[in-house]
Amino acid sequence: MPRRSFVHDYFQAGIVAIIIALFVRTYLVQAFQIPSPSMSESILVGDHVLVNKFIFGPFMSLAGRDLLPVADIKRKDVIVFKFPQAPEKDYVKRVIGEPGDMVKIEGGKVSIKKPSATDFVLLDEPYVQHTDPEGSPDPDSLNNRPPVLVPPGEYYVLGDNRDDSRDSRDWGCVPQDHIRGKVLLVYWSVDPAPPPAAAAPVSLLESIWNSVSASFQRTRWDRTFHIIR
Repeated sequence: MPRRSFVHDYFQAGIVAIIIALFVRTYLVQAFQIPSPSMSESILVGDHVLVNKFIFGPFMSLAGRDLLPVADIKRKDVIVFKFPQAPEKDYVKRVIGEPGDMVKIEGGKVSIKKPSATDFVLLDEPYVQHTDPEGSPDPDSLNNRPPVLVPPGEYYVLGDNRDDSRDSRDWGCVPQDHIRGKVLLVYWSVDPAPPPAAAAPVSLLESIWNSVSASFQRTRWDRTFHIIR
């Protein structure tokens, strides 16, 4: 039998690596970059996060659920989901209301009445921030909402930065089949680039080096492998 060439072996290994990478990205873990401040201070603009896509088991067979640690979506999970009004966009928010819950907001405080309960209970939310930057949604409207019932198979989600977040208060609940996974950790974080200043033209290599060095200098090392809770 003739020996296979190195080219053939490397090509075969490359195909296997691509298949594994596609499988991991599709079913297990995916990276996302955070572009907005709606989850500050839990997740910052410029954070790059890893999302566990199998934990909620949307594509798992019964055998897969036995092998992998699958869990139910629960209150206070930080999730990535397809925006219901534009499914091609991914949003990140925190689960506040589960199916069957009544959710109301008074003075920025969230209260929950579970299906089996008779009274609302104030939700403990140590992660909440209230900032009101210029151009943000009307905070008085966002922080005062009448009771709303979370439909079956859907979830009420809010941003941690309550005065600067468009979420279920504005566009409603998220269907379960839109949820892509749970945010695990920040694997890299970098301060957003400042507005470019006028400068003399530079060579291509110098431009690449400037970009790489600037990204390194702006890296927030203290957030590397920061666990999201």
